[in-house]
Amino acid sequence: MHPLPLNERLDRIGQHIVRARLFLDLWFYFEARDSRGKIIETMRGYNGFFRFTPHAYFVAYVIYMAGVFDRRRDTISLASLIHEVKAAGCLKVHDAATVGALLAQAKPIADKVAILRHKAFAHRSAHVSYNDVFKMAAVNPDHLRDLTDMAMNIANRLLLARGLRDQHFTKLPREAAEAMMKTLGGRAT
Repeated sequence: MHPLPLNERLDRIGQHIVRARLFLDLWFYFEARDSRGKIIETMRGYNGFFRFTPHAYFVAYVIYMAGVFDRRRDTISLASLIHEVKAAGCLKVHDAATVGALLAQAKPIADKVAILRHKAFAHRSAHVSYNDVFKMAAVNPDHLRDLTDMAMNIANRLLLARGLRDQHFTKLPREAAEAMMKTLGGRAT
């Protein structure tokens, strides 16, 4: 079986990163102390929905970002795409150096996200508690946001190197969540 065309895979990785960020933003909106304090009563009023929704956003973020940094050649991941774009002669020396530096900077955080994916979610460890997996990963929301920024920077350099349109994060899902909570609560922001 042949892989999808390179340009299509580059578009997909960009979309995965965009989706990861929107899941992170939604998780953060529902879980961050500042915003949660304003919406918690509304969330309690719809507990059947909100009990697990923020968790689902976080799990989706982890799955998407772990995939973005996967090292297998048969997946749509930055490592394989960087290699292919370089092999195609499309990545200028300066951009290749920047991509390499960004990838090296992202690696420690991506490794922490992989710990969460492999030990807490996708392959729930039988030897380590859920809370201990999070202690082991030692990652915080700022790390996760930085990781998506670095990943998007890398993906956009690859997209542009191939003459494709770059991709951007959107605040629309979070804004919609805020509007929804305001409507549901009559006062929540």
